[in-house]
Amino acid sequence: MIDNEVYTDDWKNELHTQLITSLVNRQNTNDSIFEKIGYYYTCCAPAFLYKYCGDSNRTIENLKANKIWFSAPCNFNDVFDCDILIDDNQVFQNTLELIPNKREFRKGSSKWRMLNQKISKGLRKLRANFEKMKTTIGVFCLSELDDSLLMWSHYANNHCGICVEYELLSINKQLGFSPVPVIYSSERSSIRSINPNTIDTDTKSVFIKSLISKSPEWSYEKEWRIIQDKGACGINWNTENKGALRDMVRPRSVILGCMAKTEFEKEIYDYCEENKINLYKMVKNKSLYKLDKTQILQFDE
Repeated sequence: MIDNEVYTDDWKNELHTQLITSLVNRQNTNDSIFEKIGYYYTCCAPAFLYKYCGDSNRTIENLKANKIWFSAPCNFNDVFDCDILIDDNQVFQNTLELIPNKREFRKGSSKWRMLNQKISKGLRKLRANFEKMKTTIGVFCLSELDDSLLMWSHYANNHCGICVEYELLSINKQLGFSPVPVIYSSERSSIRSINPNTIDTDTKSVFIKSLISKSPEWSYEKEWRIIQDKGACGINWNTENKGALRDMVRPRSVILGCMAKTEFEKEIYDYCEENKINLYKMVKNKSLYKLDKTQILQFDE
């Protein structure tokens, strides 16, 4: 049995709470919340985050142009990614509890049926809105790790690609993007009750949580996400491919996979040498199931 808290740092949970509060209630967010958020990024978060990429021409083009691709969740390989459970029956029962005089809403009565139909219609619309949002939100995924065997296999074309290192605070300062750590939990994001007075903020909060929560089975990724909606991406949004190509900060380093092909390796080497970017290559450890990072080009400490 997987312990829900094994893969979660307490500060990440608290950072989630503060970020969601600031995003949902932007006009009412006070300075203390921003101070807490700044503290977690400065004092608790990893200094560097990593992006695994394949060995395609597109990888080289984006690297040279300092571009990154924000992909909509509908393109992701996890069927539960950004998925929200809406419990129709529980929402209806909790709504009944809010009614002062429930005698006229006895089970099966005309008012009971009308309310049930009204709630069902509203929840169908809410589901449709959530599904649409999955096609209009761009997500860029990063990791705390640069030596994950699974990540190199799954996202860097079986160790033939690269892993690009970025400085977290530079991403925030230069581009205004705030990478958010993913929380791993067995419990899905859900809606079991609706308060008519706070429905907009409540549903927005649940959707944001769904974007930054995943099953513990994905915890090996130690994932962070940068999230930009279609509006923020503007003219960069590609409706056909459901995503956007946007500017990124200069890499701190590039790491070649241990199975990188000669031609691809030369392209990366020339790019790093020309731009004075640190270059490393992974090699298989001689005695353990692990990767060792070896230096090829070094321009700073």
